[in-house]
Amino acid sequence: MSAPVAVIQADIFTDRPFAGNPAAAVLDADGLDTADMQRIAAEMLVPGTAFVSASHQAGADWRLRAFTPRREVAYSGHTTLCGTHALVESGRLPAARVTFDTPSGLVRVDVERADGRAPLMWLEPPLPACRLFEGDTVEILDALGLARAGLGGWARPAVTPDEDLLLPVRDLATLQALEPDMRRLAGLRVAQRARGVCAVSRETVEAGSGSHCRFFAPHYGLPEDIVTGSVHSSIGVWLLEAGVLPADRDRVGFTAEQGDGLGRPGRLQVEVVVSGGRAVRARVGGRAVTVLSGSLRGAA
Repeated sequence: MSAPVAVIQADIFTDRPFAGNPAAAVLDADGLDTADMQRIAAEMLVPGTAFVSASHQAGADWRLRAFTPRREVAYSGHTTLCGTHALVESGRLPAARVTFDTPSGLVRVDVERADGRAPLMWLEPPLPACRLFEGDTVEILDALGLARAGLGGWARPAVTPDEDLLLPVRDLATLQALEPDMRRLAGLRVAQRARGVCAVSRETVEAGSGSHCRFFAPHYGLPEDIVTGSVHSSIGVWLLEAGVLPADRDRVGFTAEQGDGLGRPGRLQVEVVVSGGRAVRARVGGRAVTVLSGSLRGAA
């Protein structure tokens, strides 16, 4: 990397600055190799940096790769939305839909535009299939600082396709009081070859919301993620299968909360399409606002 690289930083899953989850995006990333991308992501030091380049994959409009400050990830919801937001703001997305070629496959984002508001961007990854967690939760609960009595009985612990552990928590106060031992939690999840732990409460900050969660992935450089887009389609399916969402409707949706305890409240829209009482589609929506734009200078 020798020439300056244009970059933006935006707050995702919010329509006001300094809330939601910060992410960065680099358009025209064709000349960057993997090492360049990782260096830029480490320099930006936000939870996710999107690199958008030309795609030669059939059915894709652009190639998108996502990096945390420490590593590349196959899929990151808020990072994908930052890449979409950058395309919208640069005038490169005149249509209402974009499909990215990513390491996890094709990812489609639908963009709903409304006068006076930032566009609502909808992620629709492949339908997640959650499986029950068959292991012993004792060590994980201890690392989280969550007593067994703090587990909620409204769902069973489950594992997402991204190897995130979904844990039901009894109430919002219990969730807010968690003080994980990050080193211990990281060691456990590395040994389990897994990603994050997502603790979920049905009790929420705002009346009318459907969930509030906290997400921990210290071994990914994210001790506590501010807002985790990639886990929320799984949360929607999990809640439906647990009987928390009505299964007798064709479509159910709710507002999900995350990040309030970190001083950066994020709000996501979660929608599940239902047929025969089972989820057949799930998508997650959010808005974004740019807070910084400029260029990075460096050498390969």
